Amino acid sequence: MARHPDWFQRLDAIVEIVSRADRLEWLGRTEIEAVFGCSQRDSIRLLHKFGAAERDDALSLPRTALLAQLCAIRSSSTYAAFLRQRQGVARELNAARAATAARQFQVHPVVPDASPPRFEDLPDTIRWRRTPAANPARFEILYHDGADLMRQLAEFLAAAGVNREEFFEATEVPDDPAD
Repeated sequence: MARHPDWFQRLDAIVEIVSRADRLEWLGRTEIEAVFGCSQRDSIRLLHKFGAAERDDALSLPRTALLAQLCAIRSSSTYAAFLRQRQGVARELNAARAATAARQFQVHPVVPDASPPRFEDLPDTIRWRRTPAANPARFEILYHDGADLMRQLAEFLAAAGVNREEFFEATEVPDDPAD
């Protein structure tokens, strides 16, 4: 990615300030510092970049010349590339935020005084027990969205972890008497 000046992100505000400062005919180091929100060293660099000349033993630039150059920068392909890059970063951030939000789910912690989770307490949307007609066994969860699915899986795993023997007894394939 190309590196753009930090002040590009404030270019519209800078143009607005310079255009409204019609009482100032010339801009020096302190004015550039204030308008661009930069350090003394950077203000001198900017003055040189915009073609400032020495006037009364100080580097200064006509306000109208600076305004014309800023407007030219704002309509340049370099600034357009900066805006595209910035919009791309914003899209990526929004996508990352959406992906993070999609992965969020609430698992309620086990309360120490609460009774241990039981399979009988699981919602009707979870079906997992083997029936004689079900060969192979089935595990089904009906859910509304990813968070609901994750919540139900957490509930099931909590019950299976506490009731391991009952879980394995209900899910193991019975020995085939024909063998």
